[in-house]
Amino acid sequence: MKKMKRIISAALTLALAAGMLAGCAGSSSGTPAASSAGGASAGSSSAERERITVRVFRSKASHEVAMDQMDVFKVMGEMFNIDFEFDNPPQENYTERLNLVMMETELPDVIMEIPVTDVLKYGETGVILPLNDYIENSMPNLKAEMDKRDGVEKALTYSDGNIYYLPMLDETPSGNIPYIVRTDWLDQLGLERPVTIEDWENYWSLVKTTDLNGNGKNDEIPFSAYEIERLRNFCTAWGVLDDFYTDPTDGGKVHYGPIEDKYKEALVWMNDMWNKGYIDQEIITTDYSAFSAKLAQNIVGSFAGPLGGMLAAQNATMAESVPGFHVAATEPPKGEAGVQIHTNIDLVPRAVVGATITSTCKNVDRVVEWLDYMYSAEGQMLLNMGIEGTHYTMQDGEPIFTDYILNNPDGLSPKQAVGTFTIAQGTMPSVLCFSETSQLDDAAVLEAKENCIIPFLEESNKYVIPGTLSFSSEKDAERRAAMSDIETYVDEMVMKFITGREPIENWDTYVAKVKEMGIENVIGIYQEALDAWNS
Repeated sequence: MKKMKRIISAALTLALAAGMLAGCAGSSSGTPAASSAGGASAGSSSAERERITVRVFRSKASHEVAMDQMDVFKVMGEMFNIDFEFDNPPQENYTERLNLVMMETELPDVIMEIPVTDVLKYGETGVILPLNDYIENSMPNLKAEMDKRDGVEKALTYSDGNIYYLPMLDETPSGNIPYIVRTDWLDQLGLERPVTIEDWENYWSLVKTTDLNGNGKNDEIPFSAYEIERLRNFCTAWGVLDDFYTDPTDGGKVHYGPIEDKYKEALVWMNDMWNKGYIDQEIITTDYSAFSAKLAQNIVGSFAGPLGGMLAAQNATMAESVPGFHVAATEPPKGEAGVQIHTNIDLVPRAVVGATITSTCKNVDRVVEWLDYMYSAEGQMLLNMGIEGTHYTMQDGEPIFTDYILNNPDGLSPKQAVGTFTIAQGTMPSVLCFSETSQLDDAAVLEAKENCIIPFLEESNKYVIPGTLSFSSEKDAERRAAMSDIETYVDEMVMKFITGREPIENWDTYVAKVKEMGIENVIGIYQEALDAWNS
């Protein structure tokens, strides 16, 4: 069996070598194939090198097969003479499993997807290695990609001056989880997609009073969601975020939205919508399963959710049972403040945690060589597109996914089909290339990105605090301790204000309590970190 696996892996390597291009489509000039440290050089001499074992820890997404079944790791294993051993727990068990792994004496060699808030802790305690010297001297492909992107090195560097993780450099448009509306119902009502708060109120009013699903009763729910935050994020129409944010109207100072007067105005509106019955009265307790069941009952007029998991998924499945069913994304809601802000975005540069190398790794140089290959032109093509002839073909100089991906013979969705050979639909230490991944989007998702997300990113960026802010261990512990109690109290009170169980007249008392719990000190911690970032 092992011999057969080696034969298959070798065949995959040959297929890859025959079709490899110089980088992601549209960006091949940035990192020529000849620069692939550990690529051709490692591949040509792999038979002469000692075969090593590399242990990798990473979560398994629901759309992915186990990593030991993925073609990309079979190819790279033969290329670098590596046997991979994977600890690949399901995403929902990742944190629990990671905590156990971190208590083991012998750690995995490579850990992917460590929460960014935990990186400095593990770095300062020596659990994961500082990577500055490796990036500078032994990772030419990653270094070249970093040099092409302003601010990446700063984003990766922590307050102690060290870089502890290899990034996923994400080229896809930032922005997800828009508000989504039933366009077939809009057509029945003769309405355009809602933009302003008044548009939303008008649409919800008609959904509430019109038998749009045609079942003879007014059982439609104008707005529902499986997280109350989806409703709370309507506060952006008032120029405030439901979290820490920077306000460009006062020089970019840090604010905490849920204690701002603008947030109070948003809560007054939400309470009005609640009292009118426009908001799902079970939204506070509805989980994902219950919410999905409501969508399937053809009673929900609008909601919020991820582009793939909600927008594309609903259009793909609901039309079978509800003729004419169609949903589309909307622009960020617009109020008197005149701004339209996306809340689910990351500031450029987007360099999320791709991989860390642990202090117990026995073959650091070989591991670094392999990981750097993943940033090379060839590595990017392999991870994003797979193997030519199997997963993609070349058309007019561009790699195009085959029907194995786009019309899978086994009935897999494009995302599931990609998940059979690569981790590129999740987090990885490489470059996630937009020109390739956009091929997986259906028409509704492409339209959402083009018309409802991308045009509003520049304005939204003015409000979003960089996710890569670096806090000292002491300040981070102080921040976390305070916010644990503050968030619990804020969540409880915001729900009460929305539902009317707490009169809005008690707003000042609520704000005073949050300040008493230390929010102003936490804001100061964020401001200090942001000032250091900007400097």
